Amino acid sequence: MKKSILATGLLVGLLTACSSGGGGERNTLTTVTFGDWSSFDPAYCYDSACGEVLQNTLDTLFFYDGDSPRDLVPQLAAELPTVENGGISEDGRVYRVRLREGAKFSDGSPITPEDVEYSLERMMVYSTDVGPAGLLLEPLLGSAAPVRADGEVGYEAIDKAIEVEGDTVVFTLAKPFAPFLEVLAGYWGSIYSKSAAVEAGDWSGTANDWEEFNNLEQAESKLNGGPLGSGPFTIERYDVGTSVILQRNNNYYKEPAQLERVIILSVNEEGTRIQQLQAGDADMASPNAITPSQLPTVRKIEGVTVEQRPSLSLTAFLMNWNIDGSGTGYLGSGRLDGRGIPANFFSDENVRRGIAYAFDYDAYVNDVLQGNGRQQNTILLEGLPGADESQRYSQDLDRAREAFQAAWNGEVWENGFTLPVFFNSGNTSRQRGLEILKQNLESLNPKFRVEVRELQFSQILSQGAAGKMTLWFAGWGADFADPHSFAQPFYESHGTYAQNIRYSDPAMDRLISEAIASTNQDRRVELYRQIATRGFEEVVMVPLTQSLNTYVTRDNVQGRVMNPMFAGDYFYPISKQ
Repeated sequence: MKKSILATGLLVGLLTACSSGGGGERNTLTTVTFGDWSSFDPAYCYDSACGEVLQNTLDTLFFYDGDSPRDLVPQLAAELPTVENGGISEDGRVYRVRLREGAKFSDGSPITPEDVEYSLERMMVYSTDVGPAGLLLEPLLGSAAPVRADGEVGYEAIDKAIEVEGDTVVFTLAKPFAPFLEVLAGYWGSIYSKSAAVEAGDWSGTANDWEEFNNLEQAESKLNGGPLGSGPFTIERYDVGTSVILQRNNNYYKEPAQLERVIILSVNEEGTRIQQLQAGDADMASPNAITPSQLPTVRKIEGVTVEQRPSLSLTAFLMNWNIDGSGTGYLGSGRLDGRGIPANFFSDENVRRGIAYAFDYDAYVNDVLQGNGRQQNTILLEGLPGADESQRYSQDLDRAREAFQAAWNGEVWENGFTLPVFFNSGNTSRQRGLEILKQNLESLNPKFRVEVRELQFSQILSQGAAGKMTLWFAGWGADFADPHSFAQPFYESHGTYAQNIRYSDPAMDRLISEAIASTNQDRRVELYRQIATRGFEEVVMVPLTQSLNTYVTRDNVQGRVMNPMFAGDYFYPISKQ
């Protein structure tokens, strides 16, 4: 308790010193967000909150060029590999990446090819249930399925996939994978110090102890506080669920950041976030931390600018086809008796179809999002090859009623249900979206009861991975600007959300595997359209909207780059007048 009080006092003192005139000191930036942070160990981090911290403290081999979601520039790499310069083999399976000279970690030690090999192999060795290892496993080992000690694919395959030859890291892919460089540009491709990790008691980098760290419980990670990295900032302090403070890395191998410190505050009450912007206690809000309904108010604040850019993100209702009801009480009675639902409630397509046609999309887009988004009912978003707006659900209460009357041989309609549905704390847009769903469903049948509940974001992630969620309002931002970045996580058996909802379809898996391995772009587009159509017709989930990203910034903040592929913000180019 004393540690908690002291930490809070220190934070208050620090913030007080920085609270006048747009976050105060010229070299300190204060940004407000909501929710909490799951882990700063790359093996477990797979959300934009922790991803933002990794993006600013751990560099990758490649990074995005300005605000372009497709163009890359070398970061820790010396150059972009191509077929022409010999960096990519003719068959698209071997990538040779030479490191930049002079790159170093924040303690001044040099970055070596062995650090690159260790960082990326460690991601695959850990293969955690909640982490992004699948993004590396799929191109390098041929499947996004997590590696397990008793599985068919083990450490030997990991070790062979990434090798060091002098100053060059050599990647051998299991199959051609068009967006492989984009995969390496995400925060899951972060590079950190092998020696510092091993000294902390982490994996040795050899076959001797890899099984000990395979799918290690997150609480046991030696790097939850963040590994020794090479980014423009370091983690100065983390107060659980409250704030992260980043400090400038003065040993950065490029020009040091102009900001000395960045304070990221978690403020779940949106009204309080707005007050902090108005009072000048915050310099900016994290992308989409101000909901569309509040934008007219924020636009009236003197000295504050609101800008919007197209996103590559999709919101959806996710429905778990086989719910693990242990320890949560979410299933209620566990039966179709009006007081609960059975574990396999959503495995009946008619239930899912009833949800799809009960929701009022126009009310959500126009009243909740205030027009700051568009209805999107497939994974082929605007801005992606093959984008398609022709397949849409619409609110049709007659069709919804028919679907529920057919569900579970009529038992759903006859007996009703009690269904808890979930949104993440502080996300008022998602809360209001679920309230619309509740109203629409309960209007169909007085025996239908929907309970809108709130959970911390980290709880939704962990309970989703454990298969314990029922229906929840989720979002997915593209890992890279390619249709595969949505097809794989939502529909491939080992995809993050497919596993969360316990969905598996071998035919869908075959389509996705063929699409990513094809080197013919027209064929890839054709296959992804087949995938999107199959998901739409079977109502695997209910895609809802493609949104605009909203950036709220005080006028004295300069250099903010608005790239839809960033996890939150990239603070390196930002300065304050």
